[in-house]
Order: sequence, then C-alpha cells, then structure tokens
Amino acid sequence: MNQTVLSELLDREEASVYLRICKTTLDKLVISRIKIRRRVLYKKSELDKWLDQNMQIKVVQK
Repeated sequence: MNQTVLSELLDREEASVYLRICKTTLDKLVISRIKIRRRVLYKKSELDKWLDQNMQIKVVQK
C-alpha cells in the first residue's frame, strides 16, 4: 500500500482522539470505515468531511 494512504488511516483509538470523542460515541456515528477482519480503520479525510458536515458554530453575544 502507498505510504501516503497508510498515513491517512487511523485506528479506532486514534480516530476518537482526533474527533475528541469517546470510542463508544465514535462507533454510533455514521462515518465511512474500512474493516479488515476485526480491525476498523478510518480515513482522516472522511473524519474531516464528517466534521465539516456536522459542525455547529454558536455565537455568544455579550
């Protein structure tokens, strides 16, 4: 596999840290994942896309 492709793949632990959520919450989200036997991997670009689609910005006025 291409080194660039491998560097973009995150395991479950890394993906949850990247999104700053717990692994249980990550498992419940509808995010594309790659499953190889029991191993689950996430493309960093897919996590970024999910973040962009689900980001909510709240402006607090003083």
